[in-house]
Amino acid sequence: MSRSRCIACLSWCLLAVALGLPGPVHADDPPQARFMLEKFRPLQAGVEYEQPEAAEVSKCQVEIDRGRTHSGWKVVGSSGQMLRRFLDTNGNNLVDQWRYFQNGVEVYRDIDGNHNGKVDQSRWLNTGGSRWGLDSNEDGRIDSWKRISAEETSRVAVEALMRRDAGLLQTVLITAQDTRMLGIEAKLEKSLLAAVADPARQLAKIRAMAAGTRWIRFDCSQPGLIPADSGKATGDLEVYESTLAIVDAGGNSGLVQIGELVKVGQAWKLTSIPSPLVGDTVQVTAGGLLLQPAAPSIAVATPGASPRMQKLLDQLRELDGAAPAVNATGAAVSRYHARRSDVLSGLSQTAATSSERDQWGRQLIDNLTALVQSGAWPDALGRLAAEEIRLRKVNPKAPLVPFVIYRHLLARYSRSVRIATEQAAQAKAQQVWLADLERFIATYPKAEDTPEAAWQLGTAHEFAARVDDAKTWYSKLARQYARTPAGERAAGALVRLDLKGKPLVVTGRSLANTTVRSDAYRGKVLLVVYWATWCKPCTEELPALQALYAEYRARGFEIMGVNLDLDRTPVPAYISSHRITWATLHEAGGLDSRLARQLGILSLPTMVLIDRRGTVVSSETTLADLKTELPKLLGTTTTGTAP
Repeated sequence: MSRSRCIACLSWCLLAVALGLPGPVHADDPPQARFMLEKFRPLQAGVEYEQPEAAEVSKCQVEIDRGRTHSGWKVVGSSGQMLRRFLDTNGNNLVDQWRYFQNGVEVYRDIDGNHNGKVDQSRWLNTGGSRWGLDSNEDGRIDSWKRISAEETSRVAVEALMRRDAGLLQTVLITAQDTRMLGIEAKLEKSLLAAVADPARQLAKIRAMAAGTRWIRFDCSQPGLIPADSGKATGDLEVYESTLAIVDAGGNSGLVQIGELVKVGQAWKLTSIPSPLVGDTVQVTAGGLLLQPAAPSIAVATPGASPRMQKLLDQLRELDGAAPAVNATGAAVSRYHARRSDVLSGLSQTAATSSERDQWGRQLIDNLTALVQSGAWPDALGRLAAEEIRLRKVNPKAPLVPFVIYRHLLARYSRSVRIATEQAAQAKAQQVWLADLERFIATYPKAEDTPEAAWQLGTAHEFAARVDDAKTWYSKLARQYARTPAGERAAGALVRLDLKGKPLVVTGRSLANTTVRSDAYRGKVLLVVYWATWCKPCTEELPALQALYAEYRARGFEIMGVNLDLDRTPVPAYISSHRITWATLHEAGGLDSRLARQLGILSLPTMVLIDRRGTVVSSETTLADLKTELPKLLGTTTTGTAP
């Protein structure tokens, strides 16, 4: 028997023992692919990995997998793609790694790290994520996370709510060990640990989520850094504030309030119990570590502050450390917001310098506006109106006056739309909003919010199909406020509305970090698709779009995707799981990115159809349009090359 044949026999025998296969085995009787694919599955639930259809299983092959540091078997699919690897990495004659693949890329791995024949670690890899879970008692459940991203923490939290699993939830909650590691200030530590105490009891009070609910994505702006000299911890703290998870429940989108996350080593932890939100209302919670931009000045005595100012700062610090829980009563939440607004108002009037008064005033106004928009505090709109009246009396020419007026208008419109149950009432609210915007722009042409107000007017007219009115406002905005983000979007919107019959060049970096240009597809019929992973219609239309691509690509039809997610984190996994094969461009910033501003993109998906000569056929293409136009545009035999 040859050396390789001996090794093959040994490897299979060892694998059989390690996997507990019944009966004698021989090298001449290699393991069957069907057995390997059906018997072994990821230890943790929810892993997305390739599972061949029944008709494809017979075409899969089991092969020897031998390297300098491992031996074992691999299962290869009908197209030659890797499906599974079962390996012994330390030569102890036991399999200690079970690896699972998606589209030829490893996405998950179970590990026997102490080589006792039991899994004690689970890792999500590449497009599957970055989680690294530890199962210290080897009972098949994750006990803690060596590494987990903020996005994945929100996913685990949603899964815990779905299963009513307090043990799973505990793995992503901050612990006393975490607070000690971070050096959290004693009083703040006590508040944090109280907020997450007894998760089983708190979980029992939260309404159950609908069966089949799935985590879709993590929703939050960029994280913030609390410096060590803030007095809240002995070192810097990296924090996400007011985060949400978007979920799908039987085709209906929903929200789960995740709250605040703090980075502990390589893991992100929750500082409160998550809770599903009722309807579309988002409750604003003020608790946590990173509450307001000016919070660092709260933690320690402020040099030069008056006794009155210092007292208010101390009160604000106490409030922020004792915010009501997510499941607190409405009365408790209202009392909290009323008291906190009183303190912020006092700070805005007591601060020593005009810049400090302005800073505290903006903080109060923004907080009240958010509370109105979320519906968290019924009295917030009245408090906002009172603050506008006060500021007008103090100094009607101060920049803070248009600042509060614009937010008062925005908050009032938000509330009107929320309470309007009839179509006529909604139309009336929209009419009042547009009139308010026009008055604001005329009264305060140089205010910081005027460009955004003009953009709101233009987009409202465009959505209502009043294209000429939209162009009027876009033109004013692009001309008078050209260097503002809103001005750039307006200039792009004007280009988009007048694209038909004109050339268009879209260029950027792909997810593979290569430069892609739309004019490189000259000679092809090209569809430029603006989309995002969070866009439900984008996902719903994708199968039909892929079917058209498969049908017409050989005749010269190409697609170029322009992804408008805020950052690229969820994009590769989405592309892999949905098997998107065309080039995809991405730049950070979402709808405010350069790629979006170029055409003033308002809604997703937006599809621009370009003929073989590079001329735009339509800038508002639908799937129905494609089914009609593609056969016409592809009638010639001209061909070209694409990147």
